Amino acid sequence: DPRALEAAIENTARMLKCLGHPVRLQILQLLQAEGELTVTQVYEALGIEQAVASQHLSLMRDKGILQRRREGVHVYYAIDDLRATKVLECIRSAAG
Repeated sequence: DPRALEAAIENTARMLKCLGHPVRLQILQLLQAEGELTVTQVYEALGIEQAVASQHLSLMRDKGILQRRREGVHVYYAIDDLRATKVLECIRSAAG
């Protein structure tokens, strides 16, 4: 179905555009390595401000790349779209 293919292309382009930022790629790499993490764990691991981490995590969740889960006062993030991990695989293979 050409319409389904076009929709898939548009969706993938949005995901790739969202991932076109070094901090977002670092977050993705961290979540792939560690699994589900809180906002605090993300910003402390990457050495960035809490507001910066929250902004990037929210954007990636809005684009369907990450999922979010609340447990009490903590918000946990994890990878939801496994296509995003393929981007990391491409980066790793390019890095040698």
